Amino acid sequence: MDRHRRQEPLVPADSGSAHADVDHLAAVLHRRWEELAGGRARIGDGDVVHAVTDSIWAGVRVPAVLCRASADPLRLRAAEGQVTCRRCQRRLTGRSEDVPEGQMRLE
Repeated sequence: MDRHRRQEPLVPADSGSAHADVDHLAAVLHRRWEELAGGRARIGDGDVVHAVTDSIWAGVRVPAVLCRASADPLRLRAAEGQVTCRRCQRRLTGRSEDVPEGQMRLE
C-alpha cells in the first residue's frame, strides 16, 4: 500500500463551485461592511459596544472592531449607543472613561 499517493482535490479543478463560493463570501463580507462601516457593533451576543473600522481580509474590505477583539466580521452585530469598550475608547480618544464596571482600566 502506497501511503504517500496523491490525494484527490476537495473541489474538482473543472468545477466552478469553488470560484462561486469565494465570490459569494466576498459579496457577503462586502454587504456586512456596508451595514456596519463607521458605526458600532457588538460581538455575537455580547453586551460591550465597540467602535467599527474597516480592514482588508483576503483582498476584501471587511468591518472590524477598532480594538481587534474579534477577527470574524460575521460575528459582528449592529449596535446603538455609546462605545463601551475601553480599548476602542482609548483608540478613539486616548482616554478610557465612562465604561461599565467589570472592564479593567487601561493605563
